[in-house]
Amino acid sequence: MKTNAKRAVFITADIAAAVLIILSAVLGIFTTEGRLWMSGAYRFVFFTVDSNILAGLSALILLPFKIRRLKTGKPLPRAAITLSLISVSSVTVTFMTVLLFLGPVFGFGSMYTGNNLWLHMVCPLLCIASYVFDSESEGCVKAPYTLLSVLPTVVYGVVYFIMVIIVGQENGGWADFYGFNMGGKWYISMAAMLAAAYLIGLGLWAAERLCSKKK
Repeated sequence: MKTNAKRAVFITADIAAAVLIILSAVLGIFTTEGRLWMSGAYRFVFFTVDSNILAGLSALILLPFKIRRLKTGKPLPRAAITLSLISVSSVTVTFMTVLLFLGPVFGFGSMYTGNNLWLHMVCPLLCIASYVFDSESEGCVKAPYTLLSVLPTVVYGVVYFIMVIIVGQENGGWADFYGFNMGGKWYISMAAMLAAAYLIGLGLWAAERLCSKKK
């Protein structure tokens, strides 16, 4: 059992992490350097941006509950922690996609400069650390709810499929900027991304439980 002082340190660090997540999401989305950035609303067609927005909003929603926990000891709502798992899984999908696919294909230099440094690395790593090392939410999210971690990928995947495959760039849709339809094999990419998204969510959930039990 933690002492009150030690517990306060952990919660204060978690609050600081939430603030940094919000700031890094804002910096990544609204600054203008970087390979991905076009103008206006076009930036929001990227899963990278959308996942970071979700992460920032989730951190913002959880922030007052974390402050309340510091003051009163009242635990975070289960729904808020579930939202945190969903959002962290989402930005981890971004992180791993860049690390394992986009970086090797398009070059790591462009993936980790300007805005992309915040969106592809800083915000995801902060989110992962904040979720995994939150020692007071162990057992709150039950195993079946890890399935919800694929929701952002599913929603974005459906939109991406419609705009890239069904509508097509020549008819006003999107270019295949992620390269998921290379060789017309979008179905392989879709299956791989959904499987990866679930495994990431399950892995984060398991890592958080393991770290909590060790504290």
